[in-house]
Amino acid sequence: MMESAPWLKAMENGGLGEARARAFLMDRFWILERSVDIQGVDFFIQRRLANQNFMDRDAPRLGVVQVKFIQDGNTTISIHKSYLSNAKGAPNEEFFLLVFTGREDSEKSYLLSSAQILKEFYEHVDGERIVLRLQGSKLMVNSNYEVLHKKLALDRMENALINASFISNRAFLIGINYFKIDPGYIDPDLLLPLANTNGNIQEIFFEEKKSLRRVLFDIEEVVEAMHAMLNTTMPEEALRQRKEVIAQHIGGNGRGNICFSSSFFDDKGFFDSIKNHRYRLSKLRDLGVEGSYFKLIDVFESTVIKRLATDEFYASQKTIRVKISYDSSTLQNVIVEVTENEVDQKKPHIDVSRAGLQIVYFSLGDAMPKDANLSDTQEVRVNYLSRELWRFRQPFDGAFNTVLFGGDVDEI
Repeated sequence: MMESAPWLKAMENGGLGEARARAFLMDRFWILERSVDIQGVDFFIQRRLANQNFMDRDAPRLGVVQVKFIQDGNTTISIHKSYLSNAKGAPNEEFFLLVFTGREDSEKSYLLSSAQILKEFYEHVDGERIVLRLQGSKLMVNSNYEVLHKKLALDRMENALINASFISNRAFLIGINYFKIDPGYIDPDLLLPLANTNGNIQEIFFEEKKSLRRVLFDIEEVVEAMHAMLNTTMPEEALRQRKEVIAQHIGGNGRGNICFSSSFFDDKGFFDSIKNHRYRLSKLRDLGVEGSYFKLIDVFESTVIKRLATDEFYASQKTIRVKISYDSSTLQNVIVEVTENEVDQKKPHIDVSRAGLQIVYFSLGDAMPKDANLSDTQEVRVNYLSRELWRFRQPFDGAFNTVLFGGDVDEI
């Protein structure tokens, strides 16, 4: 095969990178382009919000995507630092870098946020500009930034745009005393699917915010009543405001103190689960297996649901054996086998748990719906099993995490 000239190869690689990026992004976003390539923009991306447009006061935020194609690990990736942060030096949450390498069956892709680029790349002064650089091999050495779970990567990008829109509108909303909260406004790291025994972190965080917002409404009501009392010329009106509004918030300690509820963000279990979540995520990144870990979990979940939704297992009382094998160093090459089995031990039962292999027994009678029958559609089966998946994942998680992290992470 004839070797292409360097200039031609560079053009081919650029076109290949942009084509792969477009295919990746179109699954989740609308893609916008401009005719001039400046400020590190290869693509603008917009969330698919049909009820918003750019003429709105709170127009949807655009994401900025720069695309690189590297020939191999010896290629150096360069990007201007000015693209990544605002005037105060804070990372631009809307900026993303997509890096592609390999051809045909050896294709690989990597996704980095501006904060991750600022962390991993080194600075190089080029005239009056600061350029951030990283050798391709540094990116390819582990799975922390590799796109092994496409949905998870797209979720991270979309959540960053949600956060950026919230921040851009916050000053206006506070100015009109409107407290807008959104379940999507949360640190993206806390959305990664690490199981915990205290519930869904995103949902709990949102409920705590709603509790706090109710208190703020009460405070606002009292402040407005006080303003009315100060501005009135009628003592009777001041007394009415006290009786009808302020009296509802006077404490029962006999001192006449104005009191408000403080039942928000006071759940120790919630913050323990966050501490545990961040510890495990940090360990995954230190080990260089973040991408592989979440891909393994996805393979486990999807395989279990698919097998249990078949006529062989659905609506049955059988005992099943789930065997999960994988490369103990990289967590890749995952194989999940679900078979019928008999075992006398209490279920769920961990039969084998070591690096590269877990074998767990389950009783389907504990997880299947009481009214389940083989006439249920595939959609009904999958939806139910998805809700009950924690019954299968929790025992596996405990065994797998103990082996991977070297101890009982629930005690952190």
